[in-house]
Amino acid sequence: MKKFTLTLFMVLLLCTSIWAQSQKSFRIDYRVITDASSTTENNESLIKAWVNKSHFRVDNAMMGSIIYVGNKDENSAFALLPDSEEYVIIADGLQDDEEEYILPVELVAGKQKKIAGYNCKLATVKVDYGTGEDENTTIEIWYTEDIPNLYWGEFSFFKQLKGAVLSLKLGDYAFTATKVVSENVDNSLFEIPDNYTEMEDEGMNGMNEQLTEDRFVYADEDGVLYGMRDGEGNAITQPLYTYISAFTEDNVSVVIDDKEKYGAIDKDGKLLVPCKYDYLSYDEGTQQYLFGQTEKYGLLHKDGKIYVPAKYDMISFFNQGYATITLNDKSGLIDQNQKIVVPAQYDVIFEYNKHNFTTIEDEKYVLNSIAQKKKVVGGFDFLSLSLDCNIILAQKDGKYGYIDENGKTVIPFKFTFANTFSDDMAAVAEDEETEDIYYINTKGQRIDVAQN
Repeated sequence: MKKFTLTLFMVLLLCTSIWAQSQKSFRIDYRVITDASSTTENNESLIKAWVNKSHFRVDNAMMGSIIYVGNKDENSAFALLPDSEEYVIIADGLQDDEEEYILPVELVAGKQKKIAGYNCKLATVKVDYGTGEDENTTIEIWYTEDIPNLYWGEFSFFKQLKGAVLSLKLGDYAFTATKVVSENVDNSLFEIPDNYTEMEDEGMNGMNEQLTEDRFVYADEDGVLYGMRDGEGNAITQPLYTYISAFTEDNVSVVIDDKEKYGAIDKDGKLLVPCKYDYLSYDEGTQQYLFGQTEKYGLLHKDGKIYVPAKYDMISFFNQGYATITLNDKSGLIDQNQKIVVPAQYDVIFEYNKHNFTTIEDEKYVLNSIAQKKKVVGGFDFLSLSLDCNIILAQKDGKYGYIDENGKTVIPFKFTFANTFSDDMAAVAEDEETEDIYYINTKGQRIDVAQN
């Protein structure tokens, strides 16, 4: 009996030792779509993720093979850079506060969809202001509570969800899970390899960072303030700033001085915008600045002159001739002459184009007319406007279809996956696994994009 007990103990010890070296995890393979005009369907899994209750790892081939790894119990995370065999600490578990800039996720009740065999719920994220003419303002997310939560890099806001995201769509960019499997993985998958070295601090805090061609950041003797130099080490500006952003293609860098005031400079160090604002961001597409002053926001022209005074709780950059404004927690639209074209009476304006804007009512999406300032049609699970045509992506009863600006169905609701139209084409799928993605024209006819 003692011999049997000892043998059993050794077996259990061996099993425990093996288990301690591996973890049972979910592996999620994602297919990525980056452009509706792409000539390939790109069935290759460009994003692979492993996740369990305590750890996650995301291999993102879309981001130069960056690998994100996190320990959820310790609230720590790091990024692996295989090309240079370096790692960067993203979170060290010492700070408990959530990032102030995290995007708020809104859960949409009563909406379900099956992806890769898992029941998913719908959530949306409204981006308050974009950075270009072609960006949409609503992110559609489908997540399942049957798989532990994972979040990484630019998708750190996924942390707010109670499960793993299996599908995300923003305009022409989308990724969706094509396969989910359960497998044992070695603990080393969630660890920093022994041959990796930590990236030097200057790689992360701006020291010696390249701002644009022949322009670099340098620090003062105390490493507190930063200036700009050329490639030969000649100072272009004195170390006057606590932050200097990379230059845009049209020669703009946002800076912050030692009084925590925002401004902007050009490559020669000339002040384009004086450092006197509480907040400043620049949009290259519209060549406008969003500026904040005494907790109100407005817009500046590229030359620093005031375009829209700081009188709104928030304002977006102009797009399609309009900008969203927020006053007293209500949203509306103004035109380029600052005339109110849609009164600030809506809880949220998700998107708009030249003719329509979308809102939500009783947890359903509503299409509204800008010219008539009234509701056109409602009752949809989701709506997404096109910026270059009047055909609107819509979802109801779990299927996608397309309507026109008057709310009339122009392409039937038969798709399990669909994108908004861009350049008169859209990516769609009809199978439940969304593996057979093809492209249609504005008449709903299947087309070969390689010949377009």
